[in-house]
Amino acid sequence: MTTQQRPYLHSVDIGVLRFNQASEVIEVMLQKRLDPDQPYFGQWALPGIVINGDMIDQDINAALARLLASPKVGIPVKYTEQVGTEGNGVRDPRCWSSTTVYLGLVDDAIALEGDKQWVPLAGVLSSEILLAFDHNLLAGMIYERLASKCLYSSLGLQLLPQEFTITGAISVFASILNYPVARTSMVQRINKMTEAGLVLKTDRKNQPLMGRAQTIYENLQPEKVFFFDRTLSASE
Repeated sequence: MTTQQRPYLHSVDIGVLRFNQASEVIEVMLQKRLDPDQPYFGQWALPGIVINGDMIDQDINAALARLLASPKVGIPVKYTEQVGTEGNGVRDPRCWSSTTVYLGLVDDAIALEGDKQWVPLAGVLSSEILLAFDHNLLAGMIYERLASKCLYSSLGLQLLPQEFTITGAISVFASILNYPVARTSMVQRINKMTEAGLVLKTDRKNQPLMGRAQTIYENLQPEKVFFFDRTLSASE
């Protein structure tokens, strides 16, 4: 007795995030689905591709590289990290499917064109903004990974330009963690990274429109994530 092979799809999806420094809000990149022959035509989704769809992928890393280079992303992504896998028989109306989910981070300077847009991540997490497939769920997985790692690592600095200030670092971590971050804790973290040779305290200061000028720090190895021995404290 032979078993009939049933259709199955595996994809790679990525949630590319940025920190909008003007609004101090974490935003996620969405792409509009423009193929009328595919599910959820006209709806917004996280960028993704089917593995071994239009071309053969040697492994999951090759599939991710193909996605990043495709027009579905099409911007330089500073940092990527695999978050997990989600799969079931209802997430895709075509067949049983699964996806490997990635987190991607860029800085605020990245602009989008065409069928892509930045939207507040909070709106996706609350389902105020509804996405195709189960991408609201995937966005939640991506956010949970980012927030948990920001408690004990420098990962949030990936959302800032290479040159930053202590106030900028506090703002991005507070936006991720949804609580005010103690300045003393952030200074201690940046000092530890400076001692490790990952950050340089320059002799330059910024020129803000309001408030005091602040020292500019340079992230010497922005591709590296530094891990601390305690979680980030909230301000009292």
